[in-house]
Amino acid sequence: MKKVLTGCAVAVATLFALNASAYEAGSAGGGKVAGKVSFKGAPASKKLPITKDNAVCGSGDREIVEINAKGGNLAGAVVYVAKVDKGKPWGELEKPVLDQKGCRFAPDVMVVKKDAELTIRNSDPVMHNIHTYEIIGAVRRTMFNVGQPDKGDMKQPIKMRRANVVKIECDAHDFMHAWAFTADNPYAAVTKEDGSFSLDGLPDGDYEVKAWHPMLGEKSATVKVSGGGAASATFEFAK
Repeated sequence: MKKVLTGCAVAVATLFALNASAYEAGSAGGGKVAGKVSFKGAPASKKLPITKDNAVCGSGDREIVEINAKGGNLAGAVVYVAKVDKGKPWGELEKPVLDQKGCRFAPDVMVVKKDAELTIRNSDPVMHNIHTYEIIGAVRRTMFNVGQPDKGDMKQPIKMRRANVVKIECDAHDFMHAWAFTADNPYAAVTKEDGSFSLDGLPDGDYEVKAWHPMLGEKSATVKVSGGGAASATFEFAK
């Protein structure tokens, strides 16, 4: 009996610890972190043949851009604040939408609230089969694998176990690929074509800011936001 009670106590303590560490959405702060992510090296892509539904998907080869860099600026990286206890509301990250149009995922890199419901839209008059994997180190764990034969929307929960990264594929079209980063707080954004990012609404404090890229890994920096002002962070990847 003592062992059972001890196990229950540990479970309850763990549950309270998890709840205590959860992000509390409330009022936005006046500060922000802004900067750029750069890349030293050559852009990288691969080509996959378009083998079916050519009237909708096109013909020839589909170029899958793995490192989207122009002029040393890296697009498609995710920059996020590693830990914030409370701050601004979730906004659009709480209601993410992934479109399938022309047999492409749009966007091809996205940020979503962890455990949110993802709206999956089929804008094509062909069947898609969305297959998502949680990436845990070198392991790929299937999260959901569902067919979408008709145009329209469906919803699927993004339930993560251990990681933050989701690989998205279409089992009906092996040339369709995308990535999602599941955020623990709303201070996260995908870098633009010029490599820039801005995380606004931050309360004053000291923060660890990270930049993640699906092919290049992760970098980190520390910043201080004070007086509702702006802090800057820059990251450089190389390959």
